[in-house]
Amino acid sequence: MDIDIFFFIGGIILCFIVINLLLYFYHKNRDAVFFRHIKNRHYTLIEKVETNIESYSKISAKLTYFKADIVFLDQEIFIIPFNKPILQLSKSNEKFPSIFERFEVSFRKVHHNFLEITGNTSLGHFKITLNFKNKNFDLHSVV
Repeated sequence: MDIDIFFFIGGIILCFIVINLLLYFYHKNRDAVFFRHIKNRHYTLIEKVETNIESYSKISAKLTYFKADIVFLDQEIFIIPFNKPILQLSKSNEKFPSIFERFEVSFRKVHHNFLEITGNTSLGHFKITLNFKNKNFDLHSVV
């Protein structure tokens, strides 16, 4: 009886590990596809930027905080979090591969070393704050 419980718990832990490994390699492959698509274009990559995303809809509000790589490409901004889908912040209609969700930007503001972006999604409004403190990057060159 006790051995059955150990096998059950071990099976659950093994499934959890396998699912996380599959998600890790899936997102890593999507990131590689995205970077292959933009490799011949001039872009700027800033790694490990503190990112704060607030989203508001009629139903709920959500606050998310994580570190992510940020790609500036023309008037596009891409947020590439570790082991999560890529987010596109844009005013244009250009389609990129491996993009999970596209946010339509209505306002950008630089305040000290922070870039605040507000706009709309299909479900509601959002506010994204990117902290470029200690990144040695001129935010005014991309806004």
